[in-house]
Amino acid sequence: MKKIIGLGFGLLFFISNASALDFGVGFKAGTVGAGIDLSAAVTKTINVRLSLTSVDLEGEDETVTVGDTVEGDFDAELDLDFGANALLVDWFIFDGGFHLTAGMMRHTGAADLTGELLSTADFDGVTITPGDIGTISGDVEFADSYQPYIGVGWGRKAGKNGGFSVSADIGIALLDPSVELEATATGAVSQADVDASLRQMEDDAEDELDAFELWPVLAIGVNYAF
Repeated sequence: MKKIIGLGFGLLFFISNASALDFGVGFKAGTVGAGIDLSAAVTKTINVRLSLTSVDLEGEDETVTVGDTVEGDFDAELDLDFGANALLVDWFIFDGGFHLTAGMMRHTGAADLTGELLSTADFDGVTITPGDIGTISGDVEFADSYQPYIGVGWGRKAGKNGGFSVSADIGIALLDPSVELEATATGAVSQADVDASLRQMEDDAEDELDAFELWPVLAIGVNYAF
């Protein structure tokens, strides 16, 4: 969050020295974290906007069903560093604050996880018990590239009737989550069998995360237009 604020004020300083440019700055919070918006007027109806957000969440518990013919539960605790940066274009189609938004967004955060297998599970014919595998650790990445974003919103156009206003955004962003796990064999099965079971557990976890591929973006904030 400190990096985002620092970068935002650096960009604001740069923009503020471009006297011919109408611009605005905003602070917002929502489903992709809290952060800043920097916007500049390109035409009377078009603004471009840079959005930077972040949020930290610790101790989030998740349980995933893993295995094939015999299924077990994998219980994990996640520490989330969630956020996004986006380059957006706002089209103010009426003479007011309503706008359509399109652009590219990248979810920059990740999650560190630690967990354990709670019950026996079968992975491609190999039975793994909780005693066969130690603590499972790994990470979750939400996206490795920029993905399309579309939405609608409300806010004051940069350069029009300068002052404070309330802003809101509603939209959909795409996620491409991936999971990587590691653990050490502690029982009768080999490390190779444990590694193979971890690859299937990664696939099972990613299948459950597919439900979040279309991520709802909801945010409200306060803007100041210059």
